[in-house]
Amino acid sequence: MKKDMKKIFLLSLLMLFGISSWAQNKTVAGKVLDPKGSPVSKATVIIKGSTKASTTDEAGMFSLVAPPSAKIIVVSSVGFETKEFVITDGPLNLVLQTSETKLEEVVVTGYGVQRVTKVSGAVSTVKAADIEKLKPVRAEEALQGRASGVTVISPGSPGAKPTVLIRGIPSYTGTDPVVVVDGSIQTLDDLNSINPADIESINVLKDAATTAIYGVKGGNGVIVVTTKSGRKNQKTEFTYNGNYAIQEVQNTIGVLNATEYASILNEGSVASGGQLIFPNISGLGVGTNWQDQIFKKAPMQSHTIAARGGSNNMSYFLSGGFLAQDGIVGGGEKSYFDRVNATANLNFDLTKKLKFIVNTTYTNIKGAGVSENAINSVVSNALNFDPTTPILNPDPNVYGTYGTSSRIQSEIINPLTQLQDTYNKSNTSKLYGKLELQYNIWDKLRVTSRLGYTNTDVTGKNFTPLSFYGSGHINSTLNADGSPRTGSHNSVYEYKTNYFNYTFENFANYDFTVGQHNFQTVAGFSTARVTGNSMNGSRQDVPFNSWTFADISSATGIASTNGLDVGSFQYERRNISYFGRVDYDYKNKYLASATVRRDGSYAFGENNKFANFFSGSLGWVVSQEDFFHVDFIDYLKIRGSYGVTGNENVSPQYQRISTLLYAYGLGQNAGYSFGNEPTSIGATIASFKNDDLRWEEQTQYNIGFDIKFLNNKFSFSGDYFRKDISGLLFTPTLSLYLGT
Repeated sequence: MKKDMKKIFLLSLLMLFGISSWAQNKTVAGKVLDPKGSPVSKATVIIKGSTKASTTDEAGMFSLVAPPSAKIIVVSSVGFETKEFVITDGPLNLVLQTSETKLEEVVVTGYGVQRVTKVSGAVSTVKAADIEKLKPVRAEEALQGRASGVTVISPGSPGAKPTVLIRGIPSYTGTDPVVVVDGSIQTLDDLNSINPADIESINVLKDAATTAIYGVKGGNGVIVVTTKSGRKNQKTEFTYNGNYAIQEVQNTIGVLNATEYASILNEGSVASGGQLIFPNISGLGVGTNWQDQIFKKAPMQSHTIAARGGSNNMSYFLSGGFLAQDGIVGGGEKSYFDRVNATANLNFDLTKKLKFIVNTTYTNIKGAGVSENAINSVVSNALNFDPTTPILNPDPNVYGTYGTSSRIQSEIINPLTQLQDTYNKSNTSKLYGKLELQYNIWDKLRVTSRLGYTNTDVTGKNFTPLSFYGSGHINSTLNADGSPRTGSHNSVYEYKTNYFNYTFENFANYDFTVGQHNFQTVAGFSTARVTGNSMNGSRQDVPFNSWTFADISSATGIASTNGLDVGSFQYERRNISYFGRVDYDYKNKYLASATVRRDGSYAFGENNKFANFFSGSLGWVVSQEDFFHVDFIDYLKIRGSYGVTGNENVSPQYQRISTLLYAYGLGQNAGYSFGNEPTSIGATIASFKNDDLRWEEQTQYNIGFDIKFLNNKFSFSGDYFRKDISGLLFTPTLSLYLGT
């Protein structure tokens, strides 16, 4: 009985405790609206001073349980001012105010961010929404047609690096603009490793006013990529982005059909005194259009899953992606691009003044490709090969799957045989990102220390088999019966390459106001180092003339001594730089900017190790003037700039030191003659060092305007620019008799 009484007593206590706990909490619910009364979805509602939070649904509704002591809730959302509200009884109707600062577009310039209305240089911006619509494989593809003055020419191969020209061809020694990803300086080659779904915005800096702060790296323009980041005080938001598409050639080049081709050959032969090559052309018909044979429908798919959110002291953006693209030329067996990405962008508030930022991405890329856009490439051969030749080889006594032409004995080959005999693959692993510390000394003064890094490992293999392109064809390495021609060998080539670079930057941003005069300043220094090394080897006589056995360890290599040819390279480039910039505006109406940078480069001669670069710009927001009364024009800015940028695209080891060319064995360029006898070993000067070698200098002038009209529904920008280049960097080709 006593035990039963104890149980009843304990149960009563638990019930009272539960009722007491329930009574201590209260439910806070309501709706979040914008100034026009429309619901605001995905707004964060948090009890002030606690971690209890909720997110509004599509109707703007929220509900959360709060302790009885809760008095204030804090509501925040992208595009709106964060606002505090007093908790009252009953449902709450909370109205947020639009944040002009957040809604106004900002651009990421060198070592800082500016509102677009205060930029007096030439800048183009592509936002995440535009990138999402395009679903590009490479990020720079999103710039074509969306950034004025920027030309993007794709080579066609899946994932292949395009040619990107910012305001024309600026130099003999390279046209690639510099790429800055989240403040870390990289190259155009690195953009194949970024998942476009992770990008928040791309800003293209085009004139000297915006690029001079990058000194010798800014001459070809600058592409600034900003990736997505987390959001403080927001529950984890998961997103999935996927697509599947089929790519195909829309238009082909008109070529002669078989009958037309035969007629032209007959006419040419007779005109030169020969016989008819095709005595009867009536039965030839249209023949084979080789473009139809090489172009395939190529599938492409991409999938990305991401999570973003954060607490009061940290935020995060995590994503993983996969992309697979087959080639239009030859199909996915011979041409493909597969990419796997994993990204982690983390922001930590270590203290009220100290912030730590980690952005890191791992990428693995596997691919293969075919020769597409050169002379004797697959496309070139498809345009020029004999249309009277059947697709498949009709003669069982002649080696080969595809038809051959007895009328073509040099250069041009059957493109299908060329595709069949193309074997290669590559595997690239890349880790890149940044580590950054930001310390706010006081409200308007922030010091930043940033380490950006990229490490890339590439392995690959190419196999060149023995091939048959027709009896008597100069490119055939097989006889008609499939036996190797005398002196012909297949070969396999393997390589392994590593690239590593880092940039260490330290700079301070100080923003201040004197009356209605606003200043944004930045000053700092950076050091950078780029290294690369590679080992490669090739060997002949792969067993069974087969890609399956294409390996250096399998090749017998009987064609020469060991049949093995080994090579390597390594290089290094170092820079140190000092930079500063002042941006000024008065009443958001009159704008000015001045930039200076001093670069030291390992590539320059002893007498010109350092280079100085200056730029300045002015802007006038006419629409802010009291006298401006044009109803349909909402915004008008006139701007101009002048400055100098540079280029250091020369190989340091071949320009700053003299080099020797060594030769071994008897043969072309091997050794030298001593009397009447050739030597087997020799050396000659390959290049002379140039102590006066200096940077290439590009002087740019720019005048432009930006206009928005009809309630900001339309915008237009126009620029006139001039670029003068002096001190062109290139290696001249001179006669050996002149001693070089």
